[in-house]
Amino acid sequence: MKQELECRMALKDLVDRYATESDKNNQDYYREIFRPDVKLKVYFGEKLGMDIHNVEDMIAQYKAFGAAKASFHQNGQQVVDFTDETHATGTCYAIATLVTEENGKDKLTLHAVRYYDKYVKVDGRWWIAEREQHFVYSSVPPLA
Repeated sequence: MKQELECRMALKDLVDRYATESDKNNQDYYREIFRPDVKLKVYFGEKLGMDIHNVEDMIAQYKAFGAAKASFHQNGQQVVDFTDETHATGTCYAIATLVTEENGKDKLTLHAVRYYDKYVKVDGRWWIAEREQHFVYSSVPPLA
């Protein structure tokens, strides 16, 4: 039981560090949490928007979006199921709030995001090996 709790904490740390480093616009940190051969699919609603097969392409694609003026990523619940001692799957819910500039004015965008992850433990350390990232919905409320 103690080992399972330690594993759950390590997996929660992966998704939380992803959010924290994303807020810092530090995509280079993704090398510390995603396997070099990560499989990433990003969906906008039901439409596949990205299909990436390694962490370097992932970093390049995310950097291509450009930095937000401000961002706030907040993770909610994470559910993890262990396949064996070195493999697990997880679902994490998140809200990503971004402030960007459009036509000289600040624009606020709220994204409801769901991550479906596959984790692997290599040399005693957990990594995200696969991720399906679903932008469930987005909203553009007025910014005060």
